[in-house]
Amino acid sequence: MIAVVLNVMRPLGFISNGLSSALIDNGSVIWLTFPRFDSPSIFGKILDDEGGEFSIYPEDKCETSMTYVKANVLSTKFRCNQGEAEIMDIMPIGERSLVRVVRTTIPLKVKVKPAFHYGLYKPIVEEEEDGVRFMNPKSRECLALFPNVHAIMPPGVTLYLIYSPAKEYGPFRKRIGRQVEKSINATISYWEKKVPFGGVDEIERMKEVSLMVLLNSIYSPTGASIAAPTTSLPEIEGGRRNWDYRFAWVRDSSMVSEALLSAGYIVESRRIINFLLGSMNFSSKPFLHPLYAVDGGDPPPEREIKWLSGFKGSKPVRVGNGAASQVQLDIEGFFVEALYQYYLKTGDREFLRENWVKLEYIHEWVSKNWKLKDAGMWEDRGKSQHYTHSKVMMWVSLDRIEKMGKEIGKKVSHLSKDKLRQWIIENCVKDGRFVRYAGSEEVDANLLTLPIYGFVDVNDPVFMNTLRKVEVDLLKNGFVKRYRKDFMGETAHPFTLANVWLARIYARLGREEEATKLIKNLAQPSNGLYLIGEHIDVDKMEYTGNYPQVFTHAQILLAIEEINTGRKPRN
Repeated sequence: MIAVVLNVMRPLGFISNGLSSALIDNGSVIWLTFPRFDSPSIFGKILDDEGGEFSIYPEDKCETSMTYVKANVLSTKFRCNQGEAEIMDIMPIGERSLVRVVRTTIPLKVKVKPAFHYGLYKPIVEEEEDGVRFMNPKSRECLALFPNVHAIMPPGVTLYLIYSPAKEYGPFRKRIGRQVEKSINATISYWEKKVPFGGVDEIERMKEVSLMVLLNSIYSPTGASIAAPTTSLPEIEGGRRNWDYRFAWVRDSSMVSEALLSAGYIVESRRIINFLLGSMNFSSKPFLHPLYAVDGGDPPPEREIKWLSGFKGSKPVRVGNGAASQVQLDIEGFFVEALYQYYLKTGDREFLRENWVKLEYIHEWVSKNWKLKDAGMWEDRGKSQHYTHSKVMMWVSLDRIEKMGKEIGKKVSHLSKDKLRQWIIENCVKDGRFVRYAGSEEVDANLLTLPIYGFVDVNDPVFMNTLRKVEVDLLKNGFVKRYRKDFMGETAHPFTLANVWLARIYARLGREEEATKLIKNLAQPSNGLYLIGEHIDVDKMEYTGNYPQVFTHAQILLAIEEINTGRKPRN
Protein backbone atom coordinates (compact mmCIF):
# COMPACT_ATOMS: atom_id res chain seq x y z
CA MET A 1 0.00 0.00 0.00
CA ILE A 2 1.02 3.62 -0.44
CA ALA A 3 2.11 6.22 2.06
CA VAL A 4 -0.22 7.38 4.77
CA VAL A 5 -2.52 10.36 4.63
CA LEU A 6 -1.52 12.68 7.46
CA ASN A 7 1.44 15.01 7.13
CA VAL A 8 1.23 15.97 10.80
CA MET A 9 -0.47 14.58 13.87
CA ARG A 10 -2.83 17.52 14.00
CA PRO A 11 -5.61 17.36 16.62
CA LEU A 12 -8.28 14.89 15.63
CA GLY A 13 -11.87 14.77 16.77
CA PHE A 14 -12.97 11.79 18.87
CA ILE A 15 -16.48 10.44 19.38
CA SER A 16 -17.79 7.22 20.89
CA ASN A 17 -20.93 5.52 22.13
CA GLY A 18 -19.48 2.96 24.53
CA LEU A 19 -19.29 0.29 21.85
CA SER A 20 -16.76 1.68 19.41
CA SER A 21 -15.26 5.03 18.50
CA ALA A 22 -14.14 7.18 15.59
CA LEU A 23 -11.36 9.66 14.91
CA ILE A 24 -12.26 12.49 12.56
CA ASP A 25 -9.88 14.74 10.67
CA ASN A 26 -11.60 17.86 9.30
CA GLY A 27 -14.62 15.99 7.96
CA SER A 28 -12.87 12.69 7.22
CA VAL A 29 -13.49 9.60 9.35
CA ILE A 30 -10.00 8.10 9.33
CA TRP A 31 -10.37 5.58 12.16
CA LEU A 32 -13.45 3.51 12.99
CA THR A 33 -13.66 -0.05 14.28
CA PHE A 34 -16.76 -2.25 14.35
CA PRO A 35 -18.29 -3.97 16.17
CA ARG A 36 -16.26 -2.89 19.21
CA PHE A 37 -13.18 -0.88 20.29
CA ASP A 38 -10.70 -3.72 19.76
CA SER A 39 -12.17 -4.98 16.47
CA PRO A 40 -10.37 -4.63 13.13
CA SER A 41 -10.74 -1.21 11.54
CA ILE A 42 -13.21 -0.54 8.76
CA PHE A 43 -11.98 3.01 8.23
CA GLY A 44 -8.25 3.09 8.93
CA LYS A 45 -6.76 5.79 6.75
CA ILE A 46 -4.76 7.09 9.70
CA LEU A 47 -2.51 4.03 9.27
CA ASP A 48 -2.49 3.81 5.47
CA ASP A 49 -4.00 5.70 2.54
CA GLU A 50 -5.79 2.54 1.45
CA GLY A 51 -6.99 1.69 4.94
CA GLY A 52 -10.50 3.04 4.35
CA GLU A 53 -12.17 6.40 4.89
CA PHE A 54 -15.50 8.21 5.00
CA SER A 55 -14.73 11.75 3.85
CA ILE A 56 -16.89 14.80 3.20
CA TYR A 57 -15.04 17.88 1.99
CA PRO A 58 -15.41 21.04 -0.14
CA GLU A 59 -14.25 21.20 -3.74
CA ASP A 60 -12.18 24.34 -3.04
CA LYS A 61 -9.81 25.30 -0.26
CA CYS A 62 -11.60 26.55 2.82
CA GLU A 63 -10.95 27.45 6.42
CA THR A 64 -11.76 24.46 8.59
CA SER A 65 -12.46 24.18 12.32
CA MET A 66 -13.59 21.44 14.67
CA THR A 67 -15.27 21.86 18.04
CA TYR A 68 -17.56 20.03 20.42
CA VAL A 69 -20.95 21.72 20.39
CA LYS A 70 -21.99 19.33 23.15
CA ALA A 71 -20.27 16.37 24.76
CA ASN A 72 -19.68 13.72 22.12
CA VAL A 73 -21.19 15.84 19.35
CA LEU A 74 -18.40 16.98 17.04
CA SER A 75 -18.92 19.86 14.63
CA THR A 76 -16.68 20.41 11.59
CA LYS A 77 -17.19 23.72 9.82
CA PHE A 78 -15.93 24.80 6.41
CA ARG A 79 -15.84 28.53 5.64
CA CYS A 80 -15.24 29.21 1.96
CA ASN A 81 -15.54 32.15 -0.40
CA GLN A 82 -18.76 30.70 -1.86
CA GLY A 83 -20.43 29.88 1.46
CA GLU A 84 -20.30 27.58 4.47
CA ALA A 85 -20.90 23.97 5.43
CA GLU A 86 -21.13 22.05 8.71
CA ILE A 87 -20.92 18.35 9.53
CA MET A 88 -22.15 17.16 12.91
CA ASP A 89 -20.86 13.68 13.79
CA ILE A 90 -22.62 11.54 16.38
CA MET A 91 -22.47 7.86 17.34
CA PRO A 92 -25.96 6.89 18.56
CA ILE A 93 -26.32 5.16 21.89
CA GLY A 94 -26.92 1.43 21.79
CA GLU A 95 -26.11 0.69 18.17
CA ARG A 96 -23.03 0.20 16.06
CA SER A 97 -23.53 3.17 13.82
CA LEU A 98 -22.37 6.64 12.86
CA VAL A 99 -24.62 9.57 11.95
CA ARG A 100 -23.33 12.51 9.93
CA VAL A 101 -25.68 15.50 9.77
CA VAL A 102 -24.64 17.71 6.86
CA ARG A 103 -25.84 21.27 6.27
CA THR A 104 -24.25 23.14 3.38
CA THR A 105 -24.62 26.03 0.95
CA ILE A 106 -21.62 24.92 -1.10
CA PRO A 107 -20.84 21.79 -3.14
CA LEU A 108 -19.33 19.01 -1.04
CA LYS A 109 -17.67 15.86 -2.26
CA VAL A 110 -18.16 12.56 -0.49
CA LYS A 111 -15.96 9.47 -0.46
CA VAL A 112 -17.15 6.29 1.26
CA LYS A 113 -14.46 3.61 1.02
CA PRO A 114 -14.70 0.93 3.72
CA ALA A 115 -11.81 -1.52 3.90
CA PHE A 116 -12.44 -4.52 6.14
CA HIS A 117 -9.91 -6.17 8.45
CA TYR A 118 -7.42 -3.32 8.74
CA GLY A 119 -7.65 -2.43 5.05
CA LEU A 120 -7.05 -5.94 3.73
CA TYR A 121 -10.42 -6.63 2.09
CA LYS A 122 -12.23 -4.31 -0.31
CA PRO A 123 -16.00 -4.59 0.00
CA ILE A 124 -18.59 -6.08 -2.28
CA VAL A 125 -20.97 -3.21 -3.04
CA GLU A 126 -24.70 -3.66 -3.54
CA GLU A 127 -26.92 -0.66 -4.23
CA GLU A 128 -30.55 -0.58 -3.16
CA GLU A 129 -33.23 1.98 -3.86
CA ASP A 130 -32.79 3.75 -0.51
CA GLY A 131 -29.18 2.96 0.33
CA VAL A 132 -26.02 1.06 -0.36
CA ARG A 133 -24.52 -2.02 1.28
CA PHE A 134 -20.79 -2.79 1.70
CA MET A 135 -20.05 -6.44 2.47
CA ASN A 136 -16.88 -8.10 3.67
CA PRO A 137 -16.02 -10.69 0.99
CA LYS A 138 -14.43 -12.97 3.61
CA SER A 139 -17.29 -13.00 6.11
CA ARG A 140 -20.96 -12.12 6.46
CA GLU A 141 -20.46 -8.69 8.07
CA CYS A 142 -21.62 -5.58 6.27
CA LEU A 143 -22.12 -1.83 6.47
CA ALA A 144 -25.24 -0.11 5.23
CA LEU A 145 -25.38 3.58 4.34
CA PHE A 146 -28.56 5.61 3.96
CA PRO A 147 -29.25 7.42 1.72
CA ASN A 148 -27.11 6.33 -1.21
CA VAL A 149 -25.09 9.46 -1.97
CA HIS A 150 -22.67 9.62 -4.84
CA ALA A 151 -19.81 11.99 -5.61
CA ILE A 152 -21.61 15.26 -4.73
CA MET A 153 -23.63 15.86 -1.55
CA PRO A 154 -27.12 17.38 -1.65
CA PRO A 155 -27.57 20.69 0.24
CA GLY A 156 -28.88 19.11 3.45
CA VAL A 157 -28.84 15.44 4.37
CA THR A 158 -28.40 13.09 7.31
CA LEU A 159 -26.10 10.16 6.51
CA TYR A 160 -26.70 7.02 8.55
CA LEU A 161 -24.02 4.33 8.55
CA ILE A 162 -24.79 1.13 10.44
CA TYR A 163 -22.88 -2.11 10.96
CA SER A 164 -24.28 -5.62 11.22
CA PRO A 165 -22.43 -8.93 11.73
CA ALA A 166 -24.35 -10.46 8.81
CA LYS A 167 -26.37 -8.91 6.02
CA GLU A 168 -29.35 -11.05 7.03
CA TYR A 169 -29.61 -8.99 10.22
CA GLY A 170 -28.93 -5.64 8.59
CA PRO A 171 -31.39 -2.82 8.06
CA PHE A 172 -32.25 -3.92 4.51
CA ARG A 173 -33.61 -7.17 5.92
CA LYS A 174 -35.31 -5.99 9.08
CA ARG A 175 -38.12 -3.85 7.74
CA ILE A 176 -39.25 -2.54 11.10
CA GLY A 177 -38.28 1.05 10.42
CA ARG A 178 -35.57 3.19 11.93
CA GLN A 179 -36.20 6.58 13.48
CA VAL A 180 -32.80 8.13 12.97
CA GLU A 181 -33.79 11.63 14.08
CA LYS A 182 -35.20 10.24 17.32
CA SER A 183 -31.94 8.37 17.92
CA ILE A 184 -29.93 11.54 17.29
CA ASN A 185 -32.05 13.61 19.65
CA ALA A 186 -32.03 10.96 22.37
CA THR A 187 -28.25 10.60 22.13
CA ILE A 188 -27.70 14.36 22.33
CA SER A 189 -30.07 14.57 25.30
CA TYR A 190 -28.22 11.73 27.03
CA TRP A 191 -24.85 13.47 26.69
CA GLU A 192 -26.24 16.87 27.68
CA LYS A 193 -27.28 15.37 31.01
CA LYS A 194 -24.22 13.16 31.42
CA VAL A 195 -21.53 15.78 30.78
CA PRO A 196 -22.87 19.35 30.71
CA PHE A 197 -20.69 21.51 28.45
CA GLY A 198 -20.35 25.24 28.85
CA GLY A 199 -17.03 25.93 30.53
CA VAL A 200 -15.68 29.35 29.63
CA ASP A 201 -12.05 28.99 30.67
CA GLU A 202 -9.41 26.49 29.62
CA ILE A 203 -9.35 24.47 32.83
CA GLU A 204 -13.14 24.05 32.83
CA ARG A 205 -13.09 22.86 29.22
CA MET A 206 -10.27 20.43 29.97
CA LYS A 207 -12.34 19.01 32.82
CA GLU A 208 -15.43 18.62 30.63
CA VAL A 209 -13.56 16.95 27.78
CA SER A 210 -11.68 14.70 30.20
CA LEU A 211 -14.97 13.52 31.67
CA MET A 212 -16.26 12.84 28.17
CA VAL A 213 -13.15 10.84 27.26
CA LEU A 214 -13.35 8.74 30.43
CA LEU A 215 -17.01 7.90 29.94
CA ASN A 216 -16.35 7.17 26.26
CA SER A 217 -13.61 4.72 27.22
CA ILE A 218 -16.04 2.36 28.95
CA TYR A 219 -17.25 -0.58 26.88
CA SER A 220 -20.90 -0.42 27.89
CA PRO A 221 -21.76 -4.16 27.78
CA THR A 222 -19.10 -5.08 30.38
CA GLY A 223 -17.71 -1.97 32.11
CA ALA A 224 -14.21 -2.44 30.67
CA SER A 225 -12.26 0.79 30.23
CA ILE A 226 -9.84 0.94 27.30
CA ALA A 227 -6.48 2.70 27.58
CA ALA A 228 -6.89 4.49 24.23
CA PRO A 229 -9.05 3.92 21.13
CA THR A 230 -6.13 3.56 18.70
CA THR A 231 -3.25 1.30 17.81
CA SER A 232 0.25 1.94 16.48
CA LEU A 233 0.32 5.73 16.55
CA PRO A 234 4.06 6.11 17.19
CA GLU A 235 5.89 7.93 19.92
CA ILE A 236 8.53 8.86 17.35
CA GLU A 237 7.82 9.36 13.66
CA GLY A 238 9.25 6.43 11.74
CA GLY A 239 10.11 4.59 14.96
CA ARG A 240 9.10 1.22 16.37
CA ARG A 241 7.41 2.34 19.59
CA ASN A 242 4.01 1.48 18.16
CA TRP A 243 1.57 -0.35 20.43
CA ASP A 244 -2.09 -1.37 20.58
CA TYR A 245 -3.90 0.28 23.52
CA ARG A 246 -7.49 -0.80 22.77
CA PHE A 247 -7.75 -3.04 25.83
CA ALA A 248 -8.63 -2.77 29.51
CA TRP A 249 -5.40 -2.37 31.49
CA VAL A 250 -5.93 -3.02 35.21
CA ARG A 251 -3.77 0.02 36.02
CA ASP A 252 -5.40 2.45 33.60
CA SER A 253 -8.91 1.23 34.40
CA SER A 254 -8.30 1.74 38.10
CA MET A 255 -7.16 5.32 37.46
CA VAL A 256 -10.32 5.94 35.44
CA SER A 257 -12.50 4.48 38.19
CA GLU A 258 -10.86 6.71 40.79
CA ALA A 259 -11.18 9.83 38.64
CA LEU A 260 -14.85 9.21 37.85
CA LEU A 261 -15.50 8.62 41.53
CA SER A 262 -13.92 11.94 42.43
CA ALA A 263 -16.18 13.66 39.89
CA GLY A 264 -19.31 12.06 41.34
CA TYR A 265 -19.83 9.31 38.75
CA ILE A 266 -20.21 6.55 41.33
CA VAL A 267 -22.17 4.11 39.17
CA GLU A 268 -19.64 4.21 36.33
CA SER A 269 -16.74 3.92 38.77
CA ARG A 270 -18.24 0.84 40.36
CA ARG A 271 -18.91 -0.74 36.95
CA ILE A 272 -15.19 -0.60 36.20
CA ILE A 273 -14.36 -2.05 39.62
CA ASN A 274 -16.84 -4.88 39.05
CA PHE A 275 -15.29 -5.64 35.65
CA LEU A 276 -11.87 -5.90 37.28
CA LEU A 277 -13.19 -8.03 40.14
CA GLY A 278 -14.62 -10.37 37.52
CA SER A 279 -11.19 -10.71 35.91
CA MET A 280 -9.47 -11.97 39.07
CA ASN A 281 -8.43 -15.58 39.66
CA PHE A 282 -7.32 -17.62 42.71
CA SER A 283 -4.85 -20.07 41.17
CA SER A 284 -2.12 -17.59 40.24
CA LYS A 285 -1.35 -13.91 40.48
CA PRO A 286 -4.68 -12.20 41.28
CA PHE A 287 -4.57 -10.38 37.94
CA LEU A 288 -2.83 -12.91 35.74
CA HIS A 289 -2.68 -10.42 32.86
CA PRO A 290 -1.93 -6.69 33.06
CA LEU A 291 -4.66 -6.17 30.44
CA TYR A 292 -7.84 -7.86 29.25
CA ALA A 293 -10.05 -7.79 26.18
CA VAL A 294 -13.11 -5.58 26.53
CA ASP A 295 -15.37 -8.63 26.87
CA GLY A 296 -13.30 -9.76 29.86
CA GLY A 297 -11.47 -12.49 27.99
CA ASP A 298 -7.75 -13.08 27.68
CA PRO A 299 -6.00 -10.46 25.52
CA PRO A 300 -5.13 -11.53 21.98
CA PRO A 301 -1.48 -12.22 21.11
CA GLU A 302 0.53 -9.40 19.60
CA ARG A 303 1.02 -9.60 15.83
CA GLU A 304 2.08 -7.32 13.02
CA ILE A 305 -0.21 -6.09 10.23
CA LYS A 306 2.39 -6.17 7.50
CA TRP A 307 0.25 -4.78 4.67
CA LEU A 308 -0.22 -1.39 6.36
CA SER A 309 2.44 1.26 5.85
CA GLY A 310 1.82 2.79 9.28
CA PHE A 311 1.35 6.36 10.41
CA LYS A 312 3.90 8.40 8.44
CA GLY A 313 5.71 5.18 7.62
CA SER A 314 6.04 4.10 11.25
CA LYS A 315 6.22 0.34 11.22
CA PRO A 316 5.34 -2.17 12.40
CA VAL A 317 1.60 -1.72 12.82
CA ARG A 318 0.71 -3.94 15.76
CA VAL A 319 -2.57 -5.40 17.02
CA GLY A 320 -2.76 -7.16 20.34
CA ASN A 321 -0.19 -6.31 22.99
CA GLY A 322 2.72 -8.47 24.11
CA ALA A 323 2.67 -6.81 27.53
CA ALA A 324 -0.15 -9.22 28.36
CA SER A 325 2.48 -11.89 29.07
CA GLN A 326 4.50 -9.72 31.44
CA VAL A 327 4.61 -9.79 35.22
CA GLN A 328 3.58 -6.34 36.43
CA LEU A 329 3.48 -6.08 40.20
CA ASP A 330 1.96 -2.62 40.61
CA ILE A 331 -1.47 -3.35 39.16
CA GLU A 332 -3.06 -4.95 42.24
CA GLY A 333 -2.15 -1.81 44.17
CA PHE A 334 -3.84 0.46 41.64
CA PHE A 335 -6.95 -1.71 41.76
CA VAL A 336 -7.10 -1.88 45.56
CA GLU A 337 -6.63 1.89 45.77
CA ALA A 338 -9.60 2.43 43.44
CA LEU A 339 -11.74 0.09 45.55
CA TYR A 340 -10.59 1.82 48.74
CA GLN A 341 -11.49 5.24 47.36
CA TYR A 342 -14.88 3.82 46.37
CA TYR A 343 -15.42 2.73 49.96
CA LEU A 344 -14.34 6.11 51.36
CA LYS A 345 -16.80 7.82 49.02
CA THR A 346 -19.76 5.53 49.61
CA GLY A 347 -19.23 3.77 52.94
CA ASP A 348 -20.45 0.61 51.23
CA ARG A 349 -19.40 -2.05 53.75
CA GLU A 350 -21.60 -4.66 52.11
CA PHE A 351 -19.54 -4.34 48.92
CA LEU A 352 -16.39 -4.96 50.95
CA ARG A 353 -17.91 -7.99 52.65
CA GLU A 354 -19.09 -9.39 49.33
CA ASN A 355 -15.60 -9.13 47.85
CA TRP A 356 -13.49 -9.75 50.93
CA VAL A 357 -12.37 -13.19 49.77
CA LYS A 358 -10.77 -11.54 46.73
CA LEU A 359 -9.15 -8.76 48.73
CA GLU A 360 -7.83 -11.31 51.21
CA TYR A 361 -6.33 -13.31 48.35
CA ILE A 362 -4.58 -10.21 46.95
CA HIS A 363 -3.14 -9.60 50.41
CA GLU A 364 -1.97 -13.21 50.67
CA TRP A 365 -0.39 -13.26 47.22
CA VAL A 366 1.40 -9.91 47.57
CA SER A 367 2.64 -10.87 51.04
CA LYS A 368 4.28 -13.98 49.58
CA ASN A 369 5.57 -12.51 46.32
CA TRP A 370 6.71 -8.94 46.90
CA LYS A 371 10.35 -9.95 46.43
CA LEU A 372 9.77 -10.77 42.75
CA LYS A 373 11.15 -8.59 39.96
CA ASP A 374 8.84 -7.27 37.24
CA ALA A 375 8.56 -5.28 34.00
CA GLY A 376 7.37 -2.18 35.84
CA MET A 377 4.66 0.30 35.06
CA TRP A 378 6.20 1.17 31.70
CA GLU A 379 6.18 -2.47 30.56
CA ASP A 380 9.89 -2.64 29.86
CA ARG A 381 10.59 -5.54 27.53
CA GLY A 382 14.20 -5.74 28.60
CA LYS A 383 15.54 -7.05 31.92
CA SER A 384 13.17 -7.33 34.89
CA GLN A 385 14.04 -5.17 37.89
CA HIS A 386 12.99 -4.38 41.45
CA TYR A 387 11.15 -1.23 40.36
CA THR A 388 10.55 1.18 43.24
CA HIS A 389 7.13 2.19 42.00
CA SER A 390 6.00 -1.44 41.72
CA LYS A 391 7.13 -2.17 45.28
CA VAL A 392 5.34 0.92 46.57
CA MET A 393 2.09 -0.07 44.85
CA MET A 394 2.39 -3.55 46.40
CA TRP A 395 2.71 -1.78 49.75
CA VAL A 396 -0.40 0.24 48.88
CA SER A 397 -2.38 -2.95 48.28
CA LEU A 398 -1.38 -4.36 51.67
CA ASP A 399 -2.05 -1.08 53.46
CA ARG A 400 -5.50 -0.47 51.96
CA ILE A 401 -6.68 -4.06 52.42
CA GLU A 402 -5.65 -3.87 56.08
CA LYS A 403 -7.66 -0.65 56.47
CA MET A 404 -10.73 -2.00 54.67
CA GLY A 405 -10.57 -5.19 56.74
CA LYS A 406 -10.81 -3.16 59.94
CA GLU A 407 -13.96 -1.50 58.59
CA ILE A 408 -15.78 -4.85 58.38
CA GLY A 409 -14.20 -6.66 61.31
CA LYS A 410 -11.63 -8.62 59.30
CA LYS A 411 -7.96 -8.81 60.21
CA VAL A 412 -4.87 -9.38 58.10
CA SER A 413 -1.26 -9.36 59.22
CA HIS A 414 0.70 -6.13 58.85
CA LEU A 415 4.09 -7.86 59.03
CA SER A 416 4.59 -8.12 55.26
CA LYS A 417 3.63 -4.49 54.81
CA ASP A 418 6.20 -3.40 57.38
CA LYS A 419 8.92 -5.62 55.87
CA LEU A 420 8.20 -4.35 52.38
CA ARG A 421 8.38 -0.74 53.47
CA GLN A 422 11.70 -1.34 55.18
CA TRP A 423 13.04 -3.13 52.08
CA ILE A 424 12.10 -0.15 49.88
CA ILE A 425 13.81 2.32 52.20
CA GLU A 426 16.95 0.19 52.37
CA ASN A 427 17.21 -0.75 48.68
CA CYS A 428 15.48 1.96 46.63
CA VAL A 429 17.01 5.08 48.18
CA LYS A 430 20.42 6.31 47.03
CA ASP A 431 22.14 9.56 47.91
CA GLY A 432 19.13 10.61 49.94
CA ARG A 433 16.52 10.18 47.19
CA PHE A 434 14.35 7.46 45.72
CA VAL A 435 15.64 5.88 42.52
CA ARG A 436 13.97 4.16 39.62
CA TYR A 437 14.78 0.63 40.77
CA ALA A 438 17.05 -1.04 43.30
CA GLY A 439 20.64 -0.46 42.21
CA SER A 440 19.78 2.39 39.84
CA GLU A 441 20.95 5.98 40.10
CA GLU A 442 18.21 7.44 37.86
CA VAL A 443 14.81 8.83 38.70
CA ASP A 444 11.47 8.05 37.11
CA ALA A 445 8.45 10.34 36.95
CA ASN A 446 6.32 7.64 38.55
CA LEU A 447 8.22 8.29 41.79
CA LEU A 448 6.09 11.45 41.98
CA THR A 449 3.19 9.21 42.97
CA LEU A 450 4.73 8.17 46.30
CA PRO A 451 3.04 11.01 48.25
CA ILE A 452 -0.10 10.73 46.11
CA TYR A 453 -0.60 7.16 47.33
CA GLY A 454 0.45 7.91 50.89
CA PHE A 455 3.77 6.07 51.04
CA VAL A 456 5.55 9.23 52.19
CA ASP A 457 4.49 12.75 53.02
CA VAL A 458 4.96 15.28 50.25
CA ASN A 459 7.37 17.21 52.50
CA ASP A 460 9.44 14.14 53.37
CA PRO A 461 13.15 15.04 52.89
CA VAL A 462 13.87 11.96 50.77
CA PHE A 463 10.94 12.75 48.52
CA MET A 464 11.90 16.42 48.25
CA ASN A 465 15.35 15.33 47.07
CA THR A 466 13.64 13.06 44.55
CA LEU A 467 11.45 15.90 43.34
CA ARG A 468 14.44 18.16 42.78
CA LYS A 469 16.18 15.42 40.79
CA VAL A 470 13.05 14.92 38.66
CA GLU A 471 12.94 18.66 38.00
CA VAL A 472 16.61 18.70 36.94
CA ASP A 473 16.65 15.51 34.87
CA LEU A 474 13.14 15.22 33.41
CA LEU A 475 11.47 18.67 33.45
CA LYS A 476 12.23 21.12 30.65
CA ASN A 477 10.25 24.19 29.55
CA GLY A 478 7.10 23.04 31.33
CA PHE A 479 7.06 19.45 30.03
CA VAL A 480 8.11 16.27 31.84
CA LYS A 481 9.64 13.09 30.47
CA ARG A 482 8.82 9.86 32.28
CA TYR A 483 12.49 8.73 32.32
CA ARG A 484 15.66 9.21 30.29
CA LYS A 485 15.93 5.84 28.54
CA ASP A 486 14.62 2.30 28.42
CA PHE A 487 15.23 -0.98 26.57
CA MET A 488 14.59 0.76 23.22
CA GLY A 489 16.98 3.62 23.86
CA GLU A 490 16.64 7.31 24.68
CA THR A 491 13.16 8.74 25.12
CA ALA A 492 12.42 11.50 22.66
CA HIS A 493 9.38 13.32 23.98
CA PRO A 494 7.72 14.36 27.23
CA PHE A 495 5.01 12.09 28.61
CA THR A 496 1.70 13.82 29.29
CA LEU A 497 0.87 11.75 32.37
CA ALA A 498 4.13 12.84 33.98
CA ASN A 499 3.09 16.49 33.65
CA VAL A 500 -0.10 15.79 35.58
CA TRP A 501 1.68 13.92 38.36
CA LEU A 502 4.04 16.83 38.84
CA ALA A 503 1.05 19.19 38.87
CA ARG A 504 -0.54 17.14 41.65
CA ILE A 505 2.64 17.36 43.69
CA TYR A 506 2.91 21.12 43.17
CA ALA A 507 -0.74 21.50 44.24
CA ARG A 508 0.05 19.63 47.48
CA LEU A 509 3.03 21.90 48.06
CA GLY A 510 0.88 25.02 47.65
CA ARG A 511 2.36 25.85 44.23
CA GLU A 512 -1.04 26.10 42.52
CA GLU A 513 0.01 28.49 39.75
CA GLU A 514 2.82 26.19 38.64
CA ALA A 515 0.47 23.22 38.84
CA THR A 516 -2.11 24.93 36.67
CA LYS A 517 0.52 25.89 34.11
CA LEU A 518 1.69 22.28 33.81
CA ILE A 519 -1.90 21.20 33.08
CA LYS A 520 -2.50 23.98 30.57
CA ASN A 521 0.74 23.16 28.77
CA LEU A 522 -0.76 19.81 27.79
CA ALA A 523 -3.52 21.52 25.83
CA GLN A 524 -1.22 23.61 23.63
CA PRO A 525 -1.28 21.21 20.65
CA SER A 526 -5.03 20.49 20.99
CA ASN A 527 -6.30 23.47 18.98
CA GLY A 528 -9.22 23.98 21.35
CA LEU A 529 -10.46 20.37 21.35
CA TYR A 530 -8.65 19.60 24.64
CA LEU A 531 -8.07 15.98 23.70
CA ILE A 532 -4.64 14.95 25.00
CA GLY A 533 -2.26 12.45 23.41
CA GLU A 534 0.29 10.18 25.03
CA HIS A 535 3.40 12.27 24.29
CA ILE A 536 4.12 15.78 23.03
CA ASP A 537 6.71 16.64 20.41
CA VAL A 538 7.58 20.02 21.89
CA ASP A 539 9.48 21.25 18.84
CA LYS A 540 6.52 20.67 16.49
CA MET A 541 3.95 21.13 19.28
CA GLU A 542 2.14 17.95 18.20
CA TYR A 543 0.86 14.92 20.05
CA THR A 544 2.53 11.59 19.41
CA GLY A 545 1.56 8.09 20.48
CA ASN A 546 -1.95 6.75 20.89
CA TYR A 547 -4.74 9.30 21.12
CA PRO A 548 -6.58 10.36 23.17
CA GLN A 549 -4.72 8.90 26.14
CA VAL A 550 -7.29 7.94 28.75
CA PHE A 551 -5.16 7.74 31.91
CA THR A 552 -3.83 11.24 31.27
CA HIS A 553 -7.40 12.54 31.17
CA ALA A 554 -8.17 10.61 34.37
CA GLN A 555 -5.26 12.22 36.21
CA ILE A 556 -6.21 15.64 34.82
CA LEU A 557 -9.57 15.35 36.59
CA LEU A 558 -7.88 14.46 39.86
CA ALA A 559 -5.31 17.25 39.47
CA ILE A 560 -7.92 19.91 38.70
CA GLU A 561 -9.90 18.88 41.77
CA GLU A 562 -6.83 19.19 43.97
CA ILE A 563 -5.82 22.54 42.48
CA ASN A 564 -9.32 23.99 42.79
CA THR A 565 -10.17 22.75 46.27
CA GLY A 566 -6.84 22.16 47.95
CA ARG A 567 -8.33 18.88 49.16
CA LYS A 568 -5.92 15.98 49.47
CA PRO A 569 -7.47 12.56 48.90
CA ARG A 570 -7.59 10.47 52.07
CA ASN A 571 -5.18 7.55 52.28
